[in-house]
Amino acid sequence: MTILRRLLGYVSLRFKEPATCEGCGDQFTCGATVAGCWCMQVKLTRDARANLRARYKDCVCRVCLEREAAR
Repeated sequence: MTILRRLLGYVSLRFKEPATCEGCGDQFTCGATVAGCWCMQVKLTRDARANLRARYKDCVCRVCLEREAAR
């Protein structure tokens, strides 16, 4: 991936390359842009966030994030 395409991905999601969720293995597109990210809309407790950080080094898909929030 070129640096330019990566930077453009923070402006528009259409430039983002798919990522693989560490939680379930599914492909997803990270929603992080200069405007924010969908993952910030999912309400997680401090313990849930710590648990996710301990288990994964990269982003997880929305389904896995919402599953963790429901626990």
